[in-house]
Amino acid sequence: MPDEEKEEVQTRQAPPCPGGFLYEIKAGDTFYALARRYGTTVEAIMAANPGVDPRKLQIGQLVCIPVAVPPVPPMPPPVLCPGGTPYVIQPGDTYYRIALRYGTTVDALIRANPGVDPQNLQIGQVICVPVPIPIPPPPVCPGGVFYVIRAGDTVYTIALRFGTTVDAILRANPGLDPYRLRIGQTICVPLAPIVPRTCVMALAPSITGPAPTAGGAVWMRTDSVGQTQLLVEVTNVPPPAQLGAGWYTALFAFDGSSFEVPLVEAPGTGVWAATTVQSLPAQFFAAGSANIYPGPVLGGLVANCR
Repeated sequence: MPDEEKEEVQTRQAPPCPGGFLYEIKAGDTFYALARRYGTTVEAIMAANPGVDPRKLQIGQLVCIPVAVPPVPPMPPPVLCPGGTPYVIQPGDTYYRIALRYGTTVDALIRANPGVDPQNLQIGQVICVPVPIPIPPPPVCPGGVFYVIRAGDTVYTIALRFGTTVDAILRANPGLDPYRLRIGQTICVPLAPIVPRTCVMALAPSITGPAPTAGGAVWMRTDSVGQTQLLVEVTNVPPPAQLGAGWYTALFAFDGSSFEVPLVEAPGTGVWAATTVQSLPAQFFAAGSANIYPGPVLGGLVANCR
């Protein structure tokens, strides 16, 4: 018999295993890993498998694990989870932590998952959490705004967008797990108080746009409650008719909201300008933008107002 066939027969041959159980070697297995998994020692496994080289374990090889009872394999996902939501076990999860996170109890989890051993949860195992998973939004959000989580959001990117901090968001949302945000979840984003100021924001042209040599600026004066006077001025732009419009418009946008300010040309100057007064929230100053249409021929970020 060729050596290769002898080796294959030997790996599949069941060794004697009194007082233990047989285990089939899988990719990545080592005696050390098996000892940790089954609560024994490397020495005990080696003693139970004389002649087996622990450095040359073969996938499919049968070895003896010298413990009395093999662990129960993970249960399949629950077929039904009425009134609740299937949940995938993550590293570090326990029934107590899951119950705390989702506002239920360990007893409720045990009743919803008959046959699942709470002392032997496996990463990737699916259980039933007997409450709807989406966490209700905080009841109040003083000094802030409610925000609905979108794809790709993290607490860090939300903090950047609204000019606040990760710590401030976590303090405003007790119980929020920043590593497990869910699309559609509503959180409170605390906003920094509005600081009265006067500033000027330069508007820059798009190099590939219809007016690469255009220029402009937005002047803003804001009080402590967000009442803001804006003066918009643009120059060196082509007649709007060349771009299919009757006039230029300044479009201010922030977090899904926007307002428009129609501009008027000063006769014979080629300068388009307008003023307006708006009551604006803190997120406008942190994440707002201004663009001049049609085009846009110019644009800028409110955060750059200096």
